Amino acid sequence: MYEVTIVNALIYTLTFTCIYYTGLCLYVKKIIVPEFKKLFFYITIFCLLGVSGEVLVNNVWQTLFSVPLWEYHLFPAHSGDISYFFVFIWGGLGFYRYLNDATIHNFQSNQQFKPGFIMGVEAVFLELAYNGFFLLLFGSYIFYYLPANLGIFSHLSCLQVIPFYFLVGLFTSSLIFIQNKIGYGKNFIITISLYWMAIASIALF
Repeated sequence: MYEVTIVNALIYTLTFTCIYYTGLCLYVKKIIVPEFKKLFFYITIFCLLGVSGEVLVNNVWQTLFSVPLWEYHLFPAHSGDISYFFVFIWGGLGFYRYLNDATIHNFQSNQQFKPGFIMGVEAVFLELAYNGFFLLLFGSYIFYYLPANLGIFSHLSCLQVIPFYFLVGLFTSSLIFIQNKIGYGKNFIITISLYWMAIASIALF
């Protein structure tokens, strides 16, 4: 087992991301060159909706059922609702979505429901892989789901989280559509700055 450190966690996440990037390049038979501003926007909105959504959903769940839906074990914050590693966890999901949108997805520009539905389903499989391999390598969960409804894969993910990911997919698709319509000109920096101020406020306070 490897020791859980910031460096090791970062190497793990970047390796996970690079493997998917390389595999997708091989699949489409070309080098995928990201548009930096667009990619950064994807990463930003996934971090924003991920962090704010996790705090909201986990607290609502705890209010309704007296237990949280999940607990972060990797650099936890807000009593385990989120992780200080969120930039790489949610940012990685944003990068994943960007790559898919740029290559294999054929969504119409104004579609939101279909991307949301696909993300709701995909997210469980992504969590099983991302959390599962981390558990094998480090002997610790990134996040631990309390419901046990996935058999031997229980606690790596759970079925209850699908609606949350559906909403993340729905709202990110809406924001992506709006930003693509507005463009990535001089106002982009202002928009991104406001988003990151909101992210920092949620994560730090």
